[in-house]
Amino acid sequence: MKVLLASAEVAPFAKVGGLADVAGSLPKALAQRDIDIRVIMPKYTSVTEAGQEMWRVVSSCPVPIADWVSGCAVDEARLPDSAVPIYFIEHHDYFSRPYVYGPPGTSYEDNLERLSFFCRAVLAIGDSLSWQPDVIHLNDWHTSLIAAYLHTADTGPATVFTAHNLGQAYQGTFPADMLPVTGLDADTVSACHLVTDDQINLARAGLACADMANTVSETYAREIATEQWGPGICHLVQQRRDDIWGILNGIDYDVWNPATDPHIAANYNATDPTGKAQCKRALQQQAGLPTDERVPLIGMVTRLDAQKGLDILAEVLPKITDAQLVVLGTGDAHYEQVLRQAASQPNISVFIQFSAALARQIYAGADMFLMPSRYEPCGLGQMIALAYGTIPVVRATGGLADSIKERGGRGHPQNGYIFEEYSASQLLAALKRAIQTYTKKPRRWRQIVANAFASDFSWSRSAEKYEQLYEGAIVKHPQC
Repeated sequence: MKVLLASAEVAPFAKVGGLADVAGSLPKALAQRDIDIRVIMPKYTSVTEAGQEMWRVVSSCPVPIADWVSGCAVDEARLPDSAVPIYFIEHHDYFSRPYVYGPPGTSYEDNLERLSFFCRAVLAIGDSLSWQPDVIHLNDWHTSLIAAYLHTADTGPATVFTAHNLGQAYQGTFPADMLPVTGLDADTVSACHLVTDDQINLARAGLACADMANTVSETYAREIATEQWGPGICHLVQQRRDDIWGILNGIDYDVWNPATDPHIAANYNATDPTGKAQCKRALQQQAGLPTDERVPLIGMVTRLDAQKGLDILAEVLPKITDAQLVVLGTGDAHYEQVLRQAASQPNISVFIQFSAALARQIYAGADMFLMPSRYEPCGLGQMIALAYGTIPVVRATGGLADSIKERGGRGHPQNGYIFEEYSASQLLAALKRAIQTYTKKPRRWRQIVANAFASDFSWSRSAEKYEQLYEGAIVKHPQC
């Protein structure tokens, strides 16, 4: 089976969020299943700065877009530590920019034009590469137009659309009068799916036009069928219920491994976790907190916005008196200010910045990892925390509900703490349960830490389900 995975961001070449991590890791696991998997993305300035060896494979390829023809070149490289090919679409006007979608907090005004071009280019370069996929795997609204273009074509590969986040701000919406930019006629079936409530909605294009689709956890697949969590798309999800799966993301344990991580104060593992105490002391010192092993240390690495539960966290901060808290993140100016004010408490330290190295130090040095999300399609932070023996405290939503268990059962021992109702009181109650276990029941805490280390969210299980999804799309595809 030949699969082309298209994504607007792929780690380590360009990263804005968790999509990049998935696009950089899943293909390696698929390759181990003997799938001829290749990746394609735009060639941003950051791609060149990544320093990866690459070579030109297509010097010039015409790309029809709307009522004119542009062109692109294509470079090829390999995903790091793998033999998986990755192609970079070069178009200087569209992609030779310092940011993927725009400067932080803003978007490029021509994003619809840029991404329409990328989708067209993905379809145009096949003949030049002398390689045609059986399936194109689309990721989020940035690539969903590929499904719309193929929906109106007589031939072409099957398509799978993965929705990593279907919150209202992440559906790819533009004014309806911009439809000509996509090159689609208003009276086509694809355009009818695409335009709703006088808006272009690119997520709808993927959900409606792809042969099969999925979200990144089973719980989130059920949640988006409701108006609360699937605004604008829930009725479409209900109509295509059998074609929309939930497949939980994984993490790369070669990348997230406390035994080899060069960014943490001391390496450790499940067999010998003694180095974690040294990591905690180092984090406390860096954060300007008292170095007391008896006080539980809570870590949080997050984008600062309402989705991540910052509103209920703000209510709880003054009540966290029997633990320390370290927060790393940037985002909404309001929540940045709330956290800066909270840092006046002697037990709270806040870093308003992006730092991959400090994030790893928090995963390793904290005793608990906090994710009080309003909704969370999958979440990777809780899986990374488990790999570092750090106990997640999360809300029961999306992938958090699928990966963290407080009431352990056969085959699913307790590996964290979880609260159902989205409220400050329930968040505080979950934190208190975790803090009490840490301080009063050390033997029980050690067992939960051992359970965390034993949790397995490797990509191999997810890759098997994606292979089944690809097979389903090929069977369903009208040209097959």
